[in-house]
Amino acid sequence: MKDRVSRRAALSVAGTFVLTSLVVACSGSTPSPATPSSSRTTSTSSAPTAVPAAAASPASQATTTKLRYLYNATPGVDEQVHLDLIKLYNQLYPSVTVEKIRVPNDAEIVRKLLAMLAAHDLPDLFWNRQRTAPPFIDRGVLLDVSPLIAADKLDVKDFWPSAIQTYGREGKLYGLPNSASANVHYFNIDMFKAAGLPPLTETVKKGSWNWDSLIDQATKLTKGEGPTKQFGFGQITSIYAVDMYIWQNGGRLWDDGISQTYLDQPADVEAIQWLADNVVTRKISPSNLDTQSGSDLFAAGRVGIMMAGRYELPNLAKSKFQVGMVISPNGPKANTTRGDDLASSILKDAPNRVNAWNFAKMWSSDDGQKIVLTSRRSFTARRSFAKSDAMKQNLLPWEDLDAYIDGLDRTKAYRAPAQTGEVNTIFDQQLSLAYSDEKTVKEVTTAMAQQINQVLKKPL
Repeated sequence: MKDRVSRRAALSVAGTFVLTSLVVACSGSTPSPATPSSSRTTSTSSAPTAVPAAAASPASQATTTKLRYLYNATPGVDEQVHLDLIKLYNQLYPSVTVEKIRVPNDAEIVRKLLAMLAAHDLPDLFWNRQRTAPPFIDRGVLLDVSPLIAADKLDVKDFWPSAIQTYGREGKLYGLPNSASANVHYFNIDMFKAAGLPPLTETVKKGSWNWDSLIDQATKLTKGEGPTKQFGFGQITSIYAVDMYIWQNGGRLWDDGISQTYLDQPADVEAIQWLADNVVTRKISPSNLDTQSGSDLFAAGRVGIMMAGRYELPNLAKSKFQVGMVISPNGPKANTTRGDDLASSILKDAPNRVNAWNFAKMWSSDDGQKIVLTSRRSFTARRSFAKSDAMKQNLLPWEDLDAYIDGLDRTKAYRAPAQTGEVNTIFDQQLSLAYSDEKTVKEVTTAMAQQINQVLKKPL
């Protein structure tokens, strides 16, 4: 990092909100952050407020010389944010050795951590996210950090509401949020100009940005045939993206206990039908055959509008056209957006929990958030930092800060099932059949529900 790092700054998490029931609902006495030896929930007499940097206590210093950190990333740009965070941590705690345990993706981090739990060979800290959290929260193996948050007087509600929904259970919090994203809609300004269309920002200003206007714009952008065909709207794949359209149509993926799916219910079926029609009937989105090349069709200039998050910036930086962005369109029933909140989660029985907590706080501090932004793969986890000069200076010229913030305020938490791998496989296989017009949407959603309900009945 170019900025000189202070220990105090790295251990503070500034905020603007008051801690809610995550700590208020607890009972007992609050332990020192230096001795997180119990995961039992404790309380404070009043909700803590944001603490200034000068309040960092010597009690938070590491008492062991090791930290085992499990994360998923591929070598190179994808991993750099983790390496930069470790470098910062080593500056703050030079006596602590960080053991890096890297796996390539979400599925592997779940498999790896399950195997480490079975072998009683635990990491201290792991990089958690919406789609990987439930198997470990449900197993009761993660540390409730709300007593530590209370002891350090950190302000939980400075984090986006969806983060608290993701990692909170019954007044406990199983991860300290460290980054976030809200899916927006990026668009190719050059393609809009060539089609004689005003940019999407004008549609948003008029208050008419919704599913209908998206179809209208995408239809006008679509032209050509074969391998050079230009599409108005990108294909929506995976349950992590389709869920937003289901929510916007008033549907839901499953019940609160994630024991039964609603994918075969009318609101869900209608949303998936709308997406499938974009591919099969309206032909404004690429077919499975069009996407087989594996290339990013939006970055290649062949798609006019794409739903994605800030994680797409490395690809967009390679584009040869002018990019614009707007918030996701309103749906028929709601304006909910899809995002992803990531957090530092600590294993309840890990031997170096003090070091892990210090790493988690550092990541969520101003200096840690600067590293997150520098990676240009995510957005800050903290509402107060979103308005900082560091955030504004990090944005590309065409990025819209207010659109990101508005999206995060609208974001609904995706509560993944513990059997997420099997569920995703079923969903992807069936959705592909609808997009290739091999089965009707009604047929694939019925099959999804039948197969996923069987999986959800499996024990952890």
